[in-house]
Amino acid sequence: MEEDSQASGRYAIDLVRYALACHASGKPIKREGIKAQVLATSSIRSARTVHERANELLTQHFGLKMVALPSHEKRLTDNTQAPPTQQQAKPVPAATKWVLQSVLKDRAREQLELVQTQEQREVLGFAAMVLSLVFVSNMSVSMDQLVLYVRKLGPPRCVVATGEDTESDSLSDVQMESRAREAIAYLTRHTYLDKVKMSGGGGDAGVSETQATQQQLGDGDHHDEGMVYTWGPKAKTEFQPIDMARFIAAATGQECNDEFVKTIGRAYGSNIAATT
Repeated sequence: MEEDSQASGRYAIDLVRYALACHASGKPIKREGIKAQVLATSSIRSARTVHERANELLTQHFGLKMVALPSHEKRLTDNTQAPPTQQQAKPVPAATKWVLQSVLKDRAREQLELVQTQEQREVLGFAAMVLSLVFVSNMSVSMDQLVLYVRKLGPPRCVVATGEDTESDSLSDVQMESRAREAIAYLTRHTYLDKVKMSGGGGDAGVSETQATQQQLGDGDHHDEGMVYTWGPKAKTEFQPIDMARFIAAATGQECNDEFVKTIGRAYGSNIAATT
């Protein structure tokens, strides 16, 4: 038993190293990666023991912990859904991906000086702005509306595949839309955004006026009918509702008081205070 405990400790240290490496490269910690990179030569029966010990080490020495990435949503229900007590409980699937999340309190985090590259700051700032717009749109935005938002924001070059140095004001309308769609694809690929099918009594919920017109005319991308964008797994782990309310207050130059949080909560579609 003691020998197995020592082995678990060694593998836990290896898992900490692997988790930190994934975090530094901006990639999730994957179950298959843990098996291949950490436990490939292990005869330990319980990987959970290694995982728990690694989390203890991360918390103790780095102020971090591994949290499971939420699964991608297949459907986004509207307000016509039945109350939770009337819905049939679904089994929660076992986690296959994790990310590192700070366990430090707000005041302690504010005192930290994070070392980030210019590109990392640009991506995080852009992602936060886009997510805030989705946040105050009841957590669902059509592709047309999202393209409009991103065009107004002006995506940074680091999230646009073309990497053009051309200034936004000198781009044609077609080029601006293309860049906006590339930026949205980037955020979706990095799981900040999730593209889901709307469900509920309305049937057409989440479809923009432009999409509805295209459907009536028999035009447009039919595979996008009824599809909307919401927060993806990475957004859900990196941005808490109250943190997003604070970000919106700071970005708009307002005080994040109780009344402001209530107002943002109505746009978000839920009581933010109750989620903190």
